Amino acid sequence: MLLVEDEDSLREILREFFENRGYEVIAVRSGEEALEVISNKKFQIGLFDLKLPGMDGIELARRARENDPDMLVLIMTGYPSEESVKKAAESGVYDYIVKPFRLEELEKIIEQVTKEWRMSRENRRLRKKLADLEGEIW
Repeated sequence: MLLVEDEDSLREILREFFENRGYEVIAVRSGEEALEVISNKKFQIGLFDLKLPGMDGIELARRARENDPDMLVLIMTGYPSEESVKKAAESGVYDYIVKPFRLEELEKIIEQVTKEWRMSRENRRLRKKLADLEGEIW
């Protein structure tokens, strides 16, 4: 999981919470740092704050998914608006989470996202295998 949160205390709480549950978490404080990390590593899940220094979480989500369309991105915000929800959806954001939230609720969302990521990946693998087999038959 790639966690991008500029508030140090929340970033540390989330990192520790998910690491204690077996997730590999890389936590950074800005979109620029996140893009640098993404250029060298793939992630199943991105958990991005909406308001970040430099680029916002929605722009980061768009750029992250350009680099890795398989990454499922969730946006966290304490400042929800119709406009940001719409922009998030247009940028391919999987879910939009309003702060404050309970860690257990976020964990359930992350578990669901992880299951969907695995199913999507397996679906693509099977489709490719089927296409390869069809090519061999014809």
